[in-house]
Amino acid sequence: MKKLIIIALLLVGVGAVAFTLYNNKQEMNEAATLAMKSSEYISVTVEKVEEKSVNRNFEANGIFEPSQELKLMSETSGAIVKIHRRKGDYVRKGDLIVQIDDRLISAEYTIAKLNRDQAEKDLKRFENLASTDAITKKQLEENEKAFKIADAQLSALKKRLDDTQVTAPIAGFINEDYYEMGTLVSPGMPLADIINKNPLKLSVNVTESEISKVTKGDEIAVRVNAMSNQDFTGKVNFISDKADASFKYEVELIMNSKNQDQIKPGMFGTAQFKFSQEEKVLKIDRKSIAGSLKDPGVYLIKDGVAAYQPVKIHPLDDGTVEILDGLKSGDEVIASGLINVKEGTKVKVQ
Repeated sequence: MKKLIIIALLLVGVGAVAFTLYNNKQEMNEAATLAMKSSEYISVTVEKVEEKSVNRNFEANGIFEPSQELKLMSETSGAIVKIHRRKGDYVRKGDLIVQIDDRLISAEYTIAKLNRDQAEKDLKRFENLASTDAITKKQLEENEKAFKIADAQLSALKKRLDDTQVTAPIAGFINEDYYEMGTLVSPGMPLADIINKNPLKLSVNVTESEISKVTKGDEIAVRVNAMSNQDFTGKVNFISDKADASFKYEVELIMNSKNQDQIKPGMFGTAQFKFSQEEKVLKIDRKSIAGSLKDPGVYLIKDGVAAYQPVKIHPLDDGTVEILDGLKSGDEVIASGLINVKEGTKVKVQ
């Protein structure tokens, strides 16, 4: 009996709570409906589209790169018998870096040269005999062929002999070497990394709206992040004609400062594109834009209601946007209260 009484009391309690919640919800709905009826409009503020001056200066970051960089490979087989240059050394084009054992190839080359010289003598002798019809045409052709074979063999061995002397194909510094005395090398094996940082380059990427302001030959101020207290300059040497996957264009600067020897390839730099002439453009605050920057729009007020107007814009660094299309000077757009505004919403300017 007691259990039944307890259960009954619990049921009564649950019912009372449910009834109270239901009444509260009804009251809230009625209050919201009443508020909507009593509020006939949304209070907003407006901003006037104005023509203002804007400076087109911008910055772009990049990494300093050497003008030339290559990995020197071995073109022959053998052991290194002499080292002439090591990592950190400066080399001019044609300087000998390492010598590979050439004794066997030298011997083969000597034999090939003797064979070629003999074939040349035989050919001259047979040409003289041919002029007097002392030999047949076929015999002359066979000697000409023998000479060509001997000459080709000598040229091939000369190339192999030259390959034992590994020389620098460009001027620059040896940034890394991969050899020691006695190292056994083979064709295609890396021997050294050579970089030429004269002149030094800075490559940066700029947007489509910025690329139109850059001209080949422009002198651009450059800031080196690791040397903030020094000023550098570079000249625009290259402007790409096609954007990359991120819709940016490459601009290459050739550094031309006297004190740039301290700059190392791999350092970060900032190109400061500065333009003295200012332009007049239509501007509004970024907060007045409804939607995203990819699909922007604004709300105008027409006959007391909000009217959506799509626009084309270009974001500026000061928190404003440039109006490229869709508005004219003097137009008023809704600047605040946008969260409650949609097409056709009744509004009132505060």
